[in-house]
Amino acid sequence: CVLRFLRRPAPHFLSRRPGMAAMDVEGPAVIGMEQMAAMPHVARRVNFKLFQQAEVGAAVRVGGRLSASGSGKDRVLTTTDGGSLEVSEVDGSLPPEVAGGAFVEVVGTKAGDGALRTTGIVAMPGKEPMVDAELWDEAVKLMELPQFRDLFTPLV
Repeated sequence: CVLRFLRRPAPHFLSRRPGMAAMDVEGPAVIGMEQMAAMPHVARRVNFKLFQQAEVGAAVRVGGRLSASGSGKDRVLTTTDGGSLEVSEVDGSLPPEVAGGAFVEVVGTKAGDGALRTTGIVAMPGKEPMVDAELWDEAVKLMELPQFRDLFTPLV
């Protein structure tokens, strides 16, 4: 019975129609994918306020826009709720969309009150303004509400 179901042809609405062009979907620019995959804990999405409440060494992912600071590899992340974090250990050769102030999610560990040690960076695809920072911030806050926290807590 299960094998018969698996051998059935796909329904007509799922099959590719002649004349339909494949869509080119632009994926995000990712820096440090292997390092992020090797992290011992799943990083929790936070804004600046939640970052300040996190323990030093906690795995976090913070959305915002990167800008260069005066000291080489270090950069400043302006978070969705208006805070500023010093982001350290960022490779100097960032893709243009990341270095140009595009919306990114920086993944790493909290190194101090206003400092984030970077493990990786994910730039959101598309042309600006692609991400609504205010909406992003509200989503992060909702994930922290007691009623919803279990839905967003990793099971690992």
